[in-house]
Amino acid sequence: MENQQHIVTSPIHRPCPDMAGCSNPDPKLLKKSLAAIEQLREKFNFKTAEERQAEEVEYKHYIAGIGLGGAQ
Repeated sequence: MENQQHIVTSPIHRPCPDMAGCSNPDPKLLKKSLAAIEQLREKFNFKTAEERQAEEVEYKHYIAGIGLGGAQ
């Protein structure tokens, strides 16, 4: 597609007026939110994308070693 500008006509695709943080983010609130997310990750054992990717790579290396009959 070429560079085209699309006009948003559907209200469900526009940011809500109460989402002021999207237009004018406060660094203090952002830091607090990121800390809260980190606490939730620790509490519920959620992993970051990097951690999931590392586990996937480790698993693929493990499977490749088994498939070749090689020892770990």
